[in-house]
Amino acid sequence: MKYIKFIKFILIVFVFSSMNVNGQDCVDFYKLGDCKLDVQKPFEVFGQSRSDMIGVGHTLKYNIIFYGKKEYLVSFCTTKDYYPVHFKLIDPVSEDVLYDNKDDEYLESVGFGVEKTRQFTIEMSILGDKATDQEIEDYFTCIGMLIQGKPIK
Repeated sequence: MKYIKFIKFILIVFVFSSMNVNGQDCVDFYKLGDCKLDVQKPFEVFGQSRSDMIGVGHTLKYNIIFYGKKEYLVSFCTTKDYYPVHFKLIDPVSEDVLYDNKDDEYLESVGFGVEKTRQFTIEMSILGDKATDQEIEDYFTCIGMLIQGKPIK
């Protein structure tokens, strides 16, 4: 009986520890992936930058508050075989698509100014053009969204 409890305990610890490790694989990916190549001075990294796990065919949506009187540069990155990243900037009230990088051959970053503080929804997905069918079916990868801002002069 003690042996069975010990085995259950080991299995539970193993399952939860492996979930933790997998969940942390993408932490700060926007600082480590290709996004770091887009760091621009005098822009400062905005605290609402994000990293997450994603699979081909999945979509992530984030509601981000952009503060007024600032200029922003938003860059997206993933691992090399999963490019391009498809992203849209959406007005959350009207649900109008304000920008879709598909129209610009999947540019990896966009810059814009905000006069008054407002919220936008950013929707992103990966296309995985260079990934094999097996990789697309079996794996999730990291995606990063680096948001930088500076005051408008």
